[in-house]
Formats: sequence, structure tokens, C-alpha cells
Amino acid sequence: MKLLATLVVLASSSSAFAGIFSPNEPCPFEISPDGTAKPLPLNVFKLFLNDRFAALQPTSPDIQPGTVNTPTFKGSGLQRLRAAPAAPNRGEMVGLSADLLRVGRAGEVIELLKPILRDRTLDYRLLAHLSLAHAALGDWDLALLRHANAVGDCEAPTELSGTKPEQLKWMLKVDRTYTRPWLKAAQRDANPATKPTDPDVLPLFDKDALPPDAVAIVQQMVLWSPRDNNLLWLLGAVHLAKGQIEPAFDILEQCRERRLTWPKFRADHAKAEALYRALPKPPADEALVSTDEIPDDPAPKRGLFALVDPTQFALALGGFSVVVLGLFALQLRKWRRRPI
Repeated sequence: MKLLATLVVLASSSSAFAGIFSPNEPCPFEISPDGTAKPLPLNVFKLFLNDRFAALQPTSPDIQPGTVNTPTFKGSGLQRLRAAPAAPNRGEMVGLSADLLRVGRAGEVIELLKPILRDRTLDYRLLAHLSLAHAALGDWDLALLRHANAVGDCEAPTELSGTKPEQLKWMLKVDRTYTRPWLKAAQRDANPATKPTDPDVLPLFDKDALPPDAVAIVQQMVLWSPRDNNLLWLLGAVHLAKGQIEPAFDILEQCRERRLTWPKFRADHAKAEALYRALPKPPADEALVSTDEIPDDPAPKRGLFALVDPTQFALALGGFSVVVLGLFALQLRKWRRRPI
């Protein structure tokens, strides 16, 4: 079974997203000296994913469309940001457009960023966000064009508030390497004439040569696009390809709960489940002894014997008696020798 085969965005997944560069959302990945990223622990990743998925729900209490307040991410969840300025500068546009993307207000992003296309100096981050907004609305040609503009016509940003330079460099590498093929696949699969009847998982990597930070790369892409079921499937498949059975099964279970029913997905899920069920169970705590192994006390101890071992007490009492008798015998001999 191929784990990383032809690229398809599932019919049940939402439109594709890609790199979001926000001063309000620091990069959560630690970068190694060799430039690769360390993956997030599964429980931490799921907390981030739940936070981002919740922001896209129309019933979220933090989202009030039509107000001037814009939500933002600051580690612990969605919070309130100050009122959007009437004429935001470029730096403010970066944060504002990122926040609007996070809550699914793509149309507002397009209106906000239209004026930047007339600027002589384009900004990679703003074009990336504009690309995502067009993708969210299904305008694939414009999404691909704006992403190509970002990669081909802009200098890569060297700083982003709240994000370390090495983290930004890694995020840019992920966006430049994987966003275009992802968008092209989404464009193809939006056309019923070209969409496969049983898609394989995303082939963003060579299945025989996964990069060392493949898990972190896909985690980042999922966090950029939390509703994309195909990316989540890819994350589970990468865990499975690396022999990481527990996270693979956990992630693929989430895909099943999102009602993925493709036969090739079910095959991946079944394989992960079988391997997970076959994992050795953790040994029982040796400190916990069964009550069946503890003999019943034939008679409860009361009084002195509740505190002192009877055998030790008897030995001590016997020794004391011998000493007393010996002293008494010596005293008796003295009495007999005393003159009358």
C-alpha cells in the first residue's frame, strides 16, 4: 500500500490554505541547528489544532462578524485585539489579514489587501495571505498567481514579530516548497472531471526519502489549514511511515471521526489500528500486589501485641528472666554465708 502517492484534496475537506505569517501567532516549532524543525508532541499539537479549528466555527463566542474587533491568537487561545485602524500600515495589515484568515473571513482579506497590488515594493507575507484568501473562495488561478508573485517577485521577509529568525526561515521554506503543489492539486480536484474516485494521500514527500522533519512540516501545514482533512490524513500516514504507531492511529482516528470514507484511507486506518492493537501492553506496577496474594491474619492483634512482634517479645522476656534468676541466686548464696 502506498502511503504517499498521488496528491488529492478530499471532497470532504475545505479549501486549501498555506503559509500564514502573523505577528500575533508565534511559531510553535523549535528549530534545530541544522535548520530542521522538531515536531510538536501529540498532545501539544492537538491543543493547537483544537484552538485553530474552533476559531473557524461560526458559533465561536470570540467571533462577532460585523464589529471592528478582530480576533487574534496569543498562545492560550483566541483573544480580542484592538479596533482595526481606519488606514492600517503594512505591518498592521499583516496581522489583521492573518487574523481574518484564521476566522474564515477571506472576502474581507481580499478587500483589505487589494491596494497593495499597486505598491512598487510588494510584501511576501501580504501576497501569501492574499493567495490564501483566493484559495478559500475557490479562485484557484488567482491563488496560484499571487503565490507565484510572492515567491518570484518578493524578497523573503527577515523578521516577524514574536517569531525567531530561524523559525521564520523554516516557515518560508515550508511555504515555498509545498504550497504550490498543494494549490494545484486543490484546483484539479475542484473539477469533477479530473478528481479521482478514490484518492491517495498527499505525496508532498518522496515516500522512500522522507525529510527528517516531515512530521513537523505536515503539522505546520495542518495548523495553517485546520479543516483540511487530506493534510490530516497525510500527517497520520507520515507517522505510520516512520513507525510511530500510537500517533499514527490517533491522527487517523481523528480523520475517521471527520467521516473520511475513501477505501485507501480505510486501508491506512486499518493498518494503523492493527499495529496499535498489537503493541505490547505496559507492565503492571509491581508495587501493586493482588489482595489474593496477601494471607489472612488468623487473629487480630490487640493491646501490646498490636505494636510488638510476639516472638521477639517472648525472647526478650526469657532473657530478662534468666538475668533476674541469676542475680537472685547470687544474693541467696551471700545470705547463706553470713554468720549468725
